[in-house]
Amino acid sequence: MTGNTTSKPAPVQPAIGAMVREGSAVDLRRHTAEDREIFVRWYEDAEIAEMLRHDLAPLSAAQARNYFDSIILPASARGTCWAVYEHGTNRLVGSTALVDIDASGGTSLFRLVIGEKDAWGQGFGTDATDLVLAEAFLNLDLAQVNLEVFQHNPRAQRAYARVGFQETGHHLEWVAREKRQIDVRHMSIARA
Repeated sequence: MTGNTTSKPAPVQPAIGAMVREGSAVDLRRHTAEDREIFVRWYEDAEIAEMLRHDLAPLSAAQARNYFDSIILPASARGTCWAVYEHGTNRLVGSTALVDIDASGGTSLFRLVIGEKDAWGQGFGTDATDLVLAEAFLNLDLAQVNLEVFQHNPRAQRAYARVGFQETGHHLEWVAREKRQIDVRHMSIARA
């Protein structure tokens, strides 16, 4: 062969974790270290904190990185936390987890954040919730999944109700920093 052949390097694709469960709107994948900075951006956001955190305060970048590295990545490796990707793309849109797993009682607490605001209202939270419930009931053999959601987050309440969560109670919390009370709704779903 003669001549000088040069080719453009292939574009670098972001590293994405292994597929766990495929949905219609989103896919659950294992988190990778490459997810960290996107995750940090979400947890620094005041609007997201208002819907997610009991103190209603965003994390600092350092706090969010530490949370991701010490909690999210290890839980993802254990199969109890997942990256939420828009189906058919490499776009990370959220994170979800089962926490406080009580193996003897067969229960856990569910957590979800759809961090990309342009993905809100597109059914991603509903689909992600459904996929996590499949993991909880089929792979982790849980009997019941519980969650807490703020009364001021009706979008999340509707998503949870669509997959079968029922409200089981509520409690009030005083957020001293904000000088305001929040209503925390309890919801639950049992394995069919």
